[in-house]
Amino acid sequence: MYQPSNFIPTDHPINAWEDLKPYFAALLKAEINDADDLSRLITHYSEALSVFSEQHAWAYIKMSCETGNQEFVDRLELFDTKIAPELEKAANAVDKRIFGHPAFADLPDDRFGQFKQKLKRELELFREENVELSAEISKHSTKYDQLTGALTVTLDDEEMPLPKAAVRLQSADRGVRKEAWLAIAEKRYAVKDEADQIYSDMLKLRVESAKNADYDNFRDYRHDLLQRFDYTPQDAIDFQNAIEAHIVPLARKIAESHRDRLGLAKDDYRPWDTAGEPVGQVALKPFKTGAELLEKTISIFSDIHPQFGENLKAMQAADLFDLESRKGKAPGGYNYGLETSGMPFIFMNAAGTHRNVVTMCHEGGHAMHTFLTNDEPLIHYRDTPSEMAETASMSMELMTAGLWDKFYDPADHIRARREHLEDIISFFPWCATVDAFQHWIYLNPEHTVQERDDYFDELNQRFTSGFVNWDGYDHFRRNGWQRQLHIFGMPFYYIEYGIAQLGALQVYRLFKQDPKAALEGYIKGLSLGSSKALPEVWEAMGIKFDFSAETLKELVEFVQQELSELQD
Repeated sequence: MYQPSNFIPTDHPINAWEDLKPYFAALLKAEINDADDLSRLITHYSEALSVFSEQHAWAYIKMSCETGNQEFVDRLELFDTKIAPELEKAANAVDKRIFGHPAFADLPDDRFGQFKQKLKRELELFREENVELSAEISKHSTKYDQLTGALTVTLDDEEMPLPKAAVRLQSADRGVRKEAWLAIAEKRYAVKDEADQIYSDMLKLRVESAKNADYDNFRDYRHDLLQRFDYTPQDAIDFQNAIEAHIVPLARKIAESHRDRLGLAKDDYRPWDTAGEPVGQVALKPFKTGAELLEKTISIFSDIHPQFGENLKAMQAADLFDLESRKGKAPGGYNYGLETSGMPFIFMNAAGTHRNVVTMCHEGGHAMHTFLTNDEPLIHYRDTPSEMAETASMSMELMTAGLWDKFYDPADHIRARREHLEDIISFFPWCATVDAFQHWIYLNPEHTVQERDDYFDELNQRFTSGFVNWDGYDHFRRNGWQRQLHIFGMPFYYIEYGIAQLGALQVYRLFKQDPKAALEGYIKGLSLGSSKALPEVWEAMGIKFDFSAETLKELVEFVQQELSELQD
């Protein structure tokens, strides 16, 4: 692991901007005579950013674990609204000094090429007036987390958070499924107006930030802000169209096959049926507790690569997991890299489902990425683009699938693998829906709430729900976008999942052919972080950065072949 210098103590406490200010002042005053001096300053700069990042990470982690804890909410708000804005302005001054120094051109491109490209983009987009807007947006994002984290339903006299209630959607008892689905849908709809207002407020702030940066729309601004150097917004639209052409027909067949297994008529496949089990078949129950989930995941990761298992054990010893669903906990799951510790924190809402197993392996893939980049001195390179980060996690899902027999008997293992592959296919249309929805939102920012719901409904018909009968519940369908937290807190961070899934399927195909070569490529690619361009990183992994219709079609055929081999 990279050992930082003594420029700033790694455990330096941050409770106000004044705690960091002297270090940034020192960066602005440091003597720079040549490229070596400039390189050293960049490393010190990275260390200061890393110390801030880790403490900011803990503020977010603690708030998401206990959304009702006002102390944690206040701590995160302090970072988001007081410290981060000042740091952003100070960082911009340091960026300008680095970029403007004559020695900048002398930094070797093989080491600093990506850094130069990233820095140039950041300076082009920085506007001081957007610093405060960003802080305001963060406050709204926290409001959404608090709003959704507090939602519970009562079923069979038990109050429970929504992720736990959602387990009942897998029941073979249609009445149980319907009761749970209606309770969840009604609870979400009860806060629709509040969530709409939060989103509308965020939309206005984002549009304003794009205009401040001289962009015609937030979509194009966000694309550049995310430093997507290797594809364009039009490429994303082409990908949506390719999904419609090559994935949607297969996704519909999978849904129709599921409907037939449930014994339902064509027009009687309802929204509470889509995750249900046929009569006589119970939902997969791979584990009972978060501790059991972790223990078996460690065993699986150890079999994939001994160091992977050791990494999870180190996290366990450091208490870097919060796995089980409970009231007051934020929804979703994540892996949050801790920049000075060199290890990550894994958060999720486990409720004993197979989806939880997949999520654990997914976040574990992110965790291995964190470990594999912790020798990198620059936070700028440890921070990887989402397309690569999600390739790391989705590849791990697929590589570990053959070892899920630690959770299941042979028949259920085959079933779990088949359902996982079917879920991958079914995910692509939702990915396209979320991405296309946001393109429309930010290219038509003057829309009304009704128009927003109308357009989402159009996309539903185009990509996902044309085979589900929503009669009587159209209002829930139209409001379905509100369950996707990325739309609120991470705009346009979703198409990456689709792109990365294509990368992961390529890794899996290679893994089936030559496990040793696939793992070597996986480790090599992840270790590069973002020190190289995405196409180069994927090439190091033995795969190609290509999400054209041709590649999509080819990989869909591969998945179909895999599914045919897993028929029970």
